[in-house]
Amino acid sequence: MGGLEIYNDSIHANLSNPSSYAKLKLTTYSLGLNYRNNNLTDTNDSKSLISSGLDYIGVAIPTNKFGFGFGIIPYTSVGYKLNQLDTSSFPNILNQYQGEGGVNKVFFSVGFNLLKYFSLGATINYDFGKLKYQTSKYVDDVFLGTVLINESSVSGLDFKLSTNFEIPINENLNLHAMISYVPQASLNSTNRSQLLTSALSDPSILGEVIEIDLADTGLDLTEIQLPSSIGIGIGFGKNSKWFAGGQYIMIKSSNYKNSYNSLPNVHYKDGSQLSIGGFFIPDFSSITSYWKRMVLRMGLRQESTGILTNNFEIKETGLNFGFGFPLPGYSNLNIGLEYGSRGSNNSTMLEEKFWTLRLGFSLNDRWFIKRKYN
Repeated sequence: MGGLEIYNDSIHANLSNPSSYAKLKLTTYSLGLNYRNNNLTDTNDSKSLISSGLDYIGVAIPTNKFGFGFGIIPYTSVGYKLNQLDTSSFPNILNQYQGEGGVNKVFFSVGFNLLKYFSLGATINYDFGKLKYQTSKYVDDVFLGTVLINESSVSGLDFKLSTNFEIPINENLNLHAMISYVPQASLNSTNRSQLLTSALSDPSILGEVIEIDLADTGLDLTEIQLPSSIGIGIGFGKNSKWFAGGQYIMIKSSNYKNSYNSLPNVHYKDGSQLSIGGFFIPDFSSITSYWKRMVLRMGLRQESTGILTNNFEIKETGLNFGFGFPLPGYSNLNIGLEYGSRGSNNSTMLEEKFWTLRLGFSLNDRWFIKRKYN
């Protein structure tokens, strides 16, 4: 639904809004997978890429007083290999750029019902991962090229707080509202750099290997500053029938800092994300038609990432729609498709157009039932 965090129900864990755990009635196992097709273009060329991966794994458990959950979410990923052949010099020079790795979040969330129509929640994330960036230069008729490898091992904590309001206006209409806050956080980065020579035809053939002493410049241990954000959202709907809402998130991207892996042509400003979306269920309680119990979802998001490359800001747009298929009990299979674009096709940037297919499994069970009969 365009990334909306507002709507909560009793059989789905809203991993983006910890206050939603207060409303859960069933233990929920969540699994999300994605398949993505990207098409990258610039003024001279285009390239298609295909990738797939995990969106999330989570378990959410309700109790009489509160609900809680835990799991893992991939947060960032790096994966590229670019070659640039410079024929303007003699002999020709091949420049090669590679990156791999990523950061994951292990999360624990808890949500409380403080008042009849008001809930409060919090999430603590442990972030961890490894990043590797490699720059290589090979000269024609020279067997060994020069390779610079920068590696980082990242770890740290960050938090999210959220509130949720659900107020009945009349018997057919409810007001939903949400406020979220993510404080600024710091991740510790343990860094390592190597300068070596290797063969293009066989990278395992090494010449000289030099371990760069980063302690001299204070870059062996650095911090990555993650930006804070504030989100507000409002929507209207009828329980188990329909919902429509909007959400705006303000992100202090200008506070982002990574002193070890910084680029001279990349700068940051404050960003934002606007989302609108909703769902419709023809007849939630139908016993004669399976298709009437399907959930139809749709959404749109517009994001200013706050990343400036060569003084051009990178913006992203995504159009979403999908279906929720009821499974036995209260479980669901959710299928979503997003079509979007990022960047701009000008002389200094790439334009990326993509579509992503997502599968989400929400499997429900009932725990902690006191037996009436033995």
